[in-house]
Amino acid sequence: MKCTIPAIAGLCAGLTLLASPALAGPEHKEHKQADMAAEPKLEDFAEPVQIPELFIGSKAPELQIAKFVKGDSVQSFEPGQVYVVEFWATWCGPCIAAFPHLSELQEEYKGKAQFIGVNIWEGVDDQAERIEKVEGFVADQGERMSYTVAVENGSAMADTWMKPAAQNGIPAAFIVDGTGTIAWVGHPMNIDKSLEQAVSGELDTAKAVENYKRDAMVMSAANRFAQGIQSGSLEEPTVIANLLIDKYINEDQRMLNAVSWMLINADGAGEAQYKAGYKAIKQACELTEWKDWSILDTYAMAAHKLGKNADAVKWQTKAVELVPADNTEAKAELQTRLDEYTAAAAG
Repeated sequence: MKCTIPAIAGLCAGLTLLASPALAGPEHKEHKQADMAAEPKLEDFAEPVQIPELFIGSKAPELQIAKFVKGDSVQSFEPGQVYVVEFWATWCGPCIAAFPHLSELQEEYKGKAQFIGVNIWEGVDDQAERIEKVEGFVADQGERMSYTVAVENGSAMADTWMKPAAQNGIPAAFIVDGTGTIAWVGHPMNIDKSLEQAVSGELDTAKAVENYKRDAMVMSAANRFAQGIQSGSLEEPTVIANLLIDKYINEDQRMLNAVSWMLINADGAGEAQYKAGYKAIKQACELTEWKDWSILDTYAMAAHKLGKNADAVKWQTKAVELVPADNTEAKAELQTRLDEYTAAAAG
């Protein structure tokens, strides 16, 4: 399977990375054997979910800060006050991209929630040198970082927050509620709804735990799907894909796009894979109102694989029109496929 268009390559890589040993866990030795004769469930293809040592419902660890480099110093979590503890580093592009959003939320929830951006994993051993580096970086960010910013004491925050919470990447954020309890863990760009509920006192932590278990199951099954695609044995991955498409990723256009692309481009793919891929990408098109060129490109390919060449030409033409003018490589690649579909439609 080859992903060449940049917009889809990242999605395919995201699923393919799930197959790496560091993320996949034991070699399926704990898997239940799926009974293919009975109605399969996604649980049949997922590793047992492990709840991290530090998670929703846990008492928040203490703050261990070497220096607050911007904003108000926070020594401890005050009762009745909601906090967002967010972890970042100067070298982390996604962290930097999240700064303005966090600043907007801090302004929106001023007096109701306190944001603390904690620098970790900086890669500078000397504490004084690290503080100086972070201070300069934060000063350069200006109003992009309009909230409290701190440097952890050594590796104390990474060791007592990130590691026991099984958070292996940044940015990562924790909501601490008015009782000093962790109420949410995740990517800061996905925090909005949970923060609103935490501030209003309406955040259902029990439901949040169930959502985590569901998401972990989905990612584990997606890992098994990706491994199956790579192995070339497509029966099981197709079953998994249909379960994901019908119930678990039906509102996630990025995942639908990635699953579809991998199915229809898999070595040895046939009608079953083309039909599943078409179903997934049609749903993604509907979610994006048929206006996302990378998703339309996948749709046209799935349609072509099923012999719907007039449909393929229609939507590939639209995809070519929607590609940004400066993305000449993608436009050329989509045009090549459009020429192929046009020839097929002409018989």
